[in-house]
Amino acid sequence: MTTSVQARQKIAEVVTKRSKVDQDLGAAEQKKATKEAEAADKASRAAKATSPANTRMYDRQADQARNAAIAEGKKIAALAKKRADLSKEEARHSKTLTEALKREAASDKRDADKAQRARQQEDRKREAQRKTDERARQQERIRAEQQRRAEQHATDTRISQTEERLTAQIDALRPPQQENLRILYATATPDGDLRVSQEIRRVKNAVVAALHRDLVDIEYAPDVTADDLLNYLTSFQPHVVHFSGHANEDVLVFDDGSLEGGQGRAIPIDLFMRAVTAPDHQPSLVVLNACESATNLEALLSGVPIAIGMAASVGDPDAITFATRFYRSIADGQTIESALAVARVDMEMNGLADHDLPTLVTAPGIDAATVRLVLPPTDQA
Repeated sequence: MTTSVQARQKIAEVVTKRSKVDQDLGAAEQKKATKEAEAADKASRAAKATSPANTRMYDRQADQARNAAIAEGKKIAALAKKRADLSKEEARHSKTLTEALKREAASDKRDADKAQRARQQEDRKREAQRKTDERARQQERIRAEQQRRAEQHATDTRISQTEERLTAQIDALRPPQQENLRILYATATPDGDLRVSQEIRRVKNAVVAALHRDLVDIEYAPDVTADDLLNYLTSFQPHVVHFSGHANEDVLVFDDGSLEGGQGRAIPIDLFMRAVTAPDHQPSLVVLNACESATNLEALLSGVPIAIGMAASVGDPDAITFATRFYRSIADGQTIESALAVARVDMEMNGLADHDLPTLVTAPGIDAATVRLVLPPTDQA
């Protein structure tokens, strides 16, 4: 007796054969049309011929083309019959498939009924053991309660550890001190298409003109490599780490140190975060003045209290204007949140479309509206 699998296989074989016939039929029809067109062309040439010899030649060629067209017509008729036979064969197999499916469905129902009766019998057996099993279930509930208490204790421990980490982050946030604010200004543009030299020049000029210019030290790190970054983090010990260059939502592109001008070196955001938080003295603020760098800013907050990045691709004029006004405001004694707001307004006043891209995020418990990185000596603790 044919199964549904076998019936489907036979249908598939018929469909494959019919597809081949359809291809042959299409080719024959095309060839027939070509020969008919050729016969018409030769007949036309014969009618227009000026010599009897040419007329006979074209008539002969027209007859040959017509005969070829007739032959293709016969082939088309044969293929059409074959296709019709295959369609009938497919219909027979389809009927067989329907019957097989009905038989198999009935068999499945019998198996399901049998399985249901077996389950009912098993249920009766379990009910007979209910009293005995109740004691075991009670013991299981006691163990579950003990496990719940253990898990609750573990959760409380994790919460406590998280609170300790956040407290450490808050404590790490640089309070106003007598020491100068140290800014590591790192730039990388391996292909030379960014105006980072003009950016740092304008930032330095803006800080020089600021109210508390003597309280800010900027360490410029051009063409910064990953090795340079680690060196500056441990030797300069910056309070602010700034990066200007290429980026996307996942990586920052550092210089690769190649003398020939390489393609740069992509550093994942999470690896960059681990780098800036690895030394004993960690920064209070990270600024990523690079395209799409705000997407994964949250990754930095596990070790840095405050971070700023760009929510999408940012143009050179926008990035330069943002950085210039932001650090001028910081050096004037503004809070981080206010400095960011002033920088956005400056970008908008200059007609820059990307004024809404700078994005600020903070760790829990940190309020950027109260954090000043620079205070005059009379206001410092």
